[in-house]
Amino acid sequence: MEQHSRFFFITCNVRKGIRPFSQIEFELLANALGSVRCKVDVALCGYCLMPDHWHAVLLPGESAAISDILLRIKTAASNRIRKARHEAAPIWQPRFYDHMIRTRREFDETLNYMHQNPVRKGLVTNSLDWRWSSEQWFLDRSGPLQIDEVKLPLNPRNSI
Repeated sequence: MEQHSRFFFITCNVRKGIRPFSQIEFELLANALGSVRCKVDVALCGYCLMPDHWHAVLLPGESAAISDILLRIKTAASNRIRKARHEAAPIWQPRFYDHMIRTRREFDETLNYMHQNPVRKGLVTNSLDWRWSSEQWFLDRSGPLQIDEVKLPLNPRNSI
């Protein structure tokens, strides 16, 4: 059964053997994510683009299925990245990982996990130095992608 109006933590991985994304390809992936979100009913609540995968917290609207949203994002990103690479090979693993976020605490912990991912992987020493995440947006409203504002309960134990 498809869930609507629920927050989802998403992970999409590249296929084995696909080379890591370059800075230009991060831009293409960010543009694809932004483009799809303008066409379907989904709020982008956070993200982190990594060399071999990406994470996002998404809130699909009533008219949008998470599987359709991910298909659109992966297709748009694949088309752009394959064109830039002059390659036809599939980029993404066929499936994606999704986890429904149930509480404010889990929402906050998920954002922190995503934002710290570049530090854990040794890409930067300070998470704010990683351009390809939403952490900077939460600090000063800047970065590659605008984050949608959503209403969340103040109490971390409350359901969302």
